[in-house]
Amino acid sequence: MNKIFTIGHSTDSVDFFFSLLMNNGVDTVVDVRSVPYSRFASQFNKDLLSVFLKNKNINYIPMGIQLGARYEDKELLFADGKVDFSKVVKTKLFQSGIMRIETGIEKGLKIALMCSEKNPLECHRFSLISHYLHEKKYAINHIVNESVFNHENLEEKLLDYYKENRKISLDINIIKNFHIIQSTLFDLNEINENEFYLEINKLVAYNPVSTKEEIV
Repeated sequence: MNKIFTIGHSTDSVDFFFSLLMNNGVDTVVDVRSVPYSRFASQFNKDLLSVFLKNKNINYIPMGIQLGARYEDKELLFADGKVDFSKVVKTKLFQSGIMRIETGIEKGLKIALMCSEKNPLECHRFSLISHYLHEKKYAINHIVNESVFNHENLEEKLLDYYKENRKISLDINIIKNFHIIQSTLFDLNEINENEFYLEINKLVAYNPVSTKEEIV
């Protein structure tokens, strides 16, 4: 079955995190953090987490190099310095990560892509990895505490919200309950879906330029 989960650890306890994995039958965590460490949740630092999951018979696979969000190659950036997801998906590195995911699925692994943000809409695992895998006909489900959100449904609601409001909201509580007003349906031809995905990309994308300026 071509089913994949995603999950964000935030500042949860590892025991709560583990319970969410168990509730959804996950046996493999693929870490898609470019930097697999956290100042605010050290329990999810790569070394500690890998040992914890191993003791719980959960596979831990670090793939931040292949599927992370941080790129500094100028060829992969917008003019403002943010990472351009449409270029990232064409790289050999990203494609090698996708191939590993697909191989794992073929072997019967129950995979959850893990990053740090609790809300998937604010994370590249939604707008970069899941969007790409969904286009390849994989069924993606996002674990948020005890709730599970279907990727296709969330994308449709995000787009509907954009159609009606001409702006994007990444507030999952707003999006999950959103229903488009019937009168808006007559304006659908005015919406450029490429612009919609581009805006989401720019809202969540890593910016190596601004990050370096903040450090300085």
